[in-house]
Amino acid sequence: MSGTGTTRAGSGESAESEVVDLCRDLIRIDTSNYGDHSGPGERAAAEYIASMLSEVGLEPRIFESHKGRASTVARIEGEDSSKPALLIHGHTDVVPANAHDWTHHPFSGEIADGCVWGRGAVDMKDMDAMTLAVVRDRMRSGRKPPRDIVLAFLADEEAGGTYGARYLVDKHPDLFEGVTEAIGETGG
Repeated sequence: MSGTGTTRAGSGESAESEVVDLCRDLIRIDTSNYGDHSGPGERAAAEYIASMLSEVGLEPRIFESHKGRASTVARIEGEDSSKPALLIHGHTDVVPANAHDWTHHPFSGEIADGCVWGRGAVDMKDMDAMTLAVVRDRMRSGRKPPRDIVLAFLADEEAGGTYGARYLVDKHPDLFEGVTEAIGETGG
């Protein structure tokens, strides 16, 4: 499908603008997942996300399951850590794209017709950007959530999750201690 993958561009409001900027930045990081480690991997996206979280006082950790295949995880301390924690997760990898099939280059993050265009604009770098923008706003304003929130930006969702979610659950289950619910691209 020519030119698929858009997210509505911001109207100049600061929160909206931040989401647009974050989404464009993420789209510009090629995280194509060919299912066989031949792609660029998610490491650059994991580092970018970690820097955006560190900038507002969080202490994200990057976990690399295979060379270049990296996920970022951070925990936000809630007002009452005895309450069950909430997991908010997204993925940073995208299905490969052939630039010749696109009206706008799939890794340009171009704004056209009031939309952000690119691979991941609707699956799921848009939600990653929204999550980052909300977390950054809350951290800057000093508002704590009522319970702990675990943020996970995962590698390898497009090819089954083995090098992302599965790796973290198998090798680092402590990251999800106390989590009883999760919100991701398919709901809660």
